[in-house]
Amino acid sequence: MELTNQQLVDHLFNPLRSSFSSPRPDGSIILALHDESDSTVYSRVLAKPQFDNQDAFAQSLEEIRLELAVRAGNIPADLRKTLKEQDSVLSYRTA
Repeated sequence: MELTNQQLVDHLFNPLRSSFSSPRPDGSIILALHDESDSTVYSRVLAKPQFDNQDAFAQSLEEIRLELAVRAGNIPADLRKTLKEQDSVLSYRTA
């Protein structure tokens, strides 16, 4: 894993500490986030293309951030707005 990717993950998920597994036989890795007691609070498998491509890696990190925010009950305002807009245009079919 490139040092810049490690630094990006550490910056985005501070105060959690991150670690990356060794590559698995299929080329994927496991990104784990640990709390101050070194307990794993989150982990996700990243496929080889997700961490080989910087844009795909950044997108994966944003998805993780959103998932952690939702779990914590901190849904970003723009997502709340989108969900409300979608809710207002749902069509319910009765047939």
